[in-house]
Amino acid sequence: MKIILLVLLAIVLVLFIIAWWQGRYKSKIYKFFIPILAENVERDSYYKNMGWNKDGSLKTSKQIEVEGEYKKQISSFIDSMKVVSDWYEVIQARGKGHAMMAESMNIKVDDYEFWANAHKEEYMLKYNDGNLDVEGIKLRIEKFGFIVSELEKVIKKAAELKFNITHEMHNDYCAARASILGAEYSLIEMTK
Repeated sequence: MKIILLVLLAIVLVLFIIAWWQGRYKSKIYKFFIPILAENVERDSYYKNMGWNKDGSLKTSKQIEVEGEYKKQISSFIDSMKVVSDWYEVIQARGKGHAMMAESMNIKVDDYEFWANAHKEEYMLKYNDGNLDVEGIKLRIEKFGFIVSELEKVIKKAAELKFNITHEMHNDYCAARASILGAEYSLIEMTK
């Protein structure tokens, strides 16, 4: 009985050594054992980071290049948002709020007229209370416009590469568009 256990242990040890040794070449044994043996490693993220598709096939250089282009665009977007971080936080909060209210009120996040009028009411209340002026509205149009243009770059790159954007990014884009529109409506009201 001890001999059988020792033989089984030796076989597992040999397979592990082979998997480790051939890891540089991404052998089938390596692809099978390493994700199982590694602690806290999700199989999908492991393959993605190692240049493998979820189905176990090797990524092509074109796939890697395309993913790199998209990552570069996302990185550029994140850097751009650092310049307007306070304004982008407003848009993110609105995007989340619009999404939650869309579910409960059955209003789409891309119903720009509805959301723009809601923002216009908010802006006009602040204007009438003396907490917002024409320059403040113009600043909103400028900052939200910048956010929209940067989001459009990411969306355009995603479409070009046949990638999907996240729901959050879609919600942020819709919120930013509605925010600009609401500010423009308010500016018209304020300057009558």
